[in-house]
This record gives sequence, C-alpha cells and structure tokens, in this order.
Amino acid sequence: MLEAIDADVIKTYVRLGLGVGIVAEIAVKDDPPGGELVSRPIGHLFGRNVTRIAFKRGAYLRSFVYVFAEMLSDRLGRPVIDQALSGQQPDASDYQL
Repeated sequence: MLEAIDADVIKTYVRLGLGVGIVAEIAVKDDPPGGELVSRPIGHLFGRNVTRIAFKRGAYLRSFVYVFAEMLSDRLGRPVIDQALSGQQPDASDYQL
C-alpha cells in the first residue's frame, strides 16, 4: 500500500502500474475520456463526507470571505454568517456552518 497526499502523485502511481488509486472526483474531472486512466464513482462505499468552515466569533470578515463561504454552500449567506458571528443562537438546523 502506498500513500500520497497529492492526487497527481496518486495518478502517477496508477499510470506506473502500482495499483488502484482513490482520489476526489475533482482530481479526475479534467482527465480526457479514453485516456490512460479510467475512473469509477465509489462514493457509496465511503458514505457522506462533511467539510467544515470556521470563523472566529466577533471577527471582522472582508467581503471576499463572504463570497467564498457562499461558493461553498448556498446556505452560508451573509445573514446566517453574521448571526453566528454575533453569538446569537440560530435555529439548530442552520447553525452548523
């Protein structure tokens, strides 16, 4: 078993015939169809993955931070983020940022 942090290194290992690689879908989205590598979706084997974003409570956030947060999730609009940063307890379903 080999391990690498970078998806390009993993894909190189596979191209060299060293085995099968497991990478995020985004790592193969630009690979040409019919190229050296074949990808198959296997997300159902690993379950749901969760990514979290954290902000320091009470911190001033520049506008690009709000834009970035909205790019991550349409639920992370400015009002929701501001409410969480102010320390107000929003509805539990909306509080997991």
